[in-house]
Amino acid sequence: MLVEAATTTYNVISVTESGHTMGVLVGGKTYPLQASETVPVLHSGTAPSGVYKYVKLDDSQGVVEQESFKRQLDKPLEATPNEFYNRSWTTQHVPELPTLLDTLPAIYRSNSTLHRRDQIATFYISGDWKQLDLMHSSSTDEVKVPVDIHLIEADRITTVNDATIKLAGRSSRWNPKLSYSLKTPKHQDLLGFRHLKLRASARDPSALREFLCYDIIKSMGLPASGASYVRVILNDQPVGLFLMIEPYKSNWYKNEFGGGKKLKHGQGITYHGYGVPADLSPFADRKGYEAYYNIVQKPDKKHGPPSYDRLQDFIDFLEDAPSTAEDAADIWNKHIDVKSVIRSIVCEIIAGFEDGYLGNANNYFLYDNLAEKRFTYMVADFDTTLGNGVVKVDDMWSGNYTQYPGFAIRPLVQKLINVPAFKSHFEHLLLKAAQQLISPTSTNPVIDGLVKMLRQDVEWDASLPKMNKGNVTFGDAFAEIMAQKDKWYPLADTETAYGVLYRKKLPWDTYVDGPTHQLSVVGVREWFEHQSKAIQDYFEQWPPQ
Repeated sequence: MLVEAATTTYNVISVTESGHTMGVLVGGKTYPLQASETVPVLHSGTAPSGVYKYVKLDDSQGVVEQESFKRQLDKPLEATPNEFYNRSWTTQHVPELPTLLDTLPAIYRSNSTLHRRDQIATFYISGDWKQLDLMHSSSTDEVKVPVDIHLIEADRITTVNDATIKLAGRSSRWNPKLSYSLKTPKHQDLLGFRHLKLRASARDPSALREFLCYDIIKSMGLPASGASYVRVILNDQPVGLFLMIEPYKSNWYKNEFGGGKKLKHGQGITYHGYGVPADLSPFADRKGYEAYYNIVQKPDKKHGPPSYDRLQDFIDFLEDAPSTAEDAADIWNKHIDVKSVIRSIVCEIIAGFEDGYLGNANNYFLYDNLAEKRFTYMVADFDTTLGNGVVKVDDMWSGNYTQYPGFAIRPLVQKLINVPAFKSHFEHLLLKAAQQLISPTSTNPVIDGLVKMLRQDVEWDASLPKMNKGNVTFGDAFAEIMAQKDKWYPLADTETAYGVLYRKKLPWDTYVDGPTHQLSVVGVREWFEHQSKAIQDYFEQWPPQ
């Protein structure tokens, strides 16, 4: 028989209003909790062990608010985990998608514990309010604010002082809820990483898409960021639920390709395809490359200075890339890891990356992997996926990959698919992914776990004031882009696109499950069910060779 400890130290995360403090209610009696001096949203104190709930107290220690449920530790402990006020759970099991492929040989991931799948950590970020207000009111400018950051998890707190925060993204700056970038000082990191993004998922009403896409990429053995959900509090202002990811900058490369250690062969350059003209077609002069490809990671000094030479050399190769020669596959693989391309294109199709290489010549990366002396292809940015966005969903659901939006016009894919061995590999992998990776049998348990974990936080996020105080609205900026659709998003369907602007608000479960009966967004489960079946039906008629 278990014997309860005489006392327990209780720990709860909460923002308190002026004049209020936190307490814990045990056995009908209230005990005060004290705010931490360094992390004032964390309140702790000792009280008798037993069934308990957290409460908010006024200055006379009267209860002004309390949790609607009771808590009980699974086993006697001297201290509770760091719990979040009004959340009925602290850790949850979220299943993973099946592993479809081994990781690419180039990948040697560090064993950082930054991303914990079973909990939602809390970022408490403190800084000068005037500077933070300036950042939020100048949403199209690059305003950097010095901050201290504290990552509060169930069993630990990690602190980095003298960090910086700024707004992240391009179109995300038009949304009422903004995304953020964090950067630690030189020679410091947060559990192995210097750069982090806090993605708002402002245009994804399910809040599931990006997390699921990172799961898909991981299952396919591709290089990519980790992903985990976090709550964000700025000073005394709760900001909401975010997805924490790692941008492809700085020490991300040693964490992904060097086991957390300095890359033995050095740091190569990384190019980022940045929109419609960046489809890997040649430009007449250097200015085109500079305008539409970002250098997101410079090479180290030994392999610098940064230039567009490697990118231009690869595009020159594509112009005359072999297709029928006996050694065509070997020649291709000297220039780029073809498996990284094929796997990524399969991901684009099965998950509908409409703002990726196929859909918009966007959000793909070419990393000059010096250890292999060739490019590794990488992808990122997955909020407009799984049937959420401006491309006609029926075109993505045709099942026939040759009709998938953008497939027939992108040079890299068209050149690659002309090599018989690559075409066969691609078709077999696409069918395998449809059968084993995105089938409801594989995806539903993951979605079930996420829904259980996120429900209370999705409701909380929706109730919070949004931080964007800038003058540019999503509607204004979006209308301007659609007025020049052929320039900015030629594959967009006009009716679907305007459905994004005038989207009818639906219950969260409908956005998760479907059907939504809306052109610009389908249910997440609905997407997987349709896409898995459509691809399998196509290959039943036209089997892979």
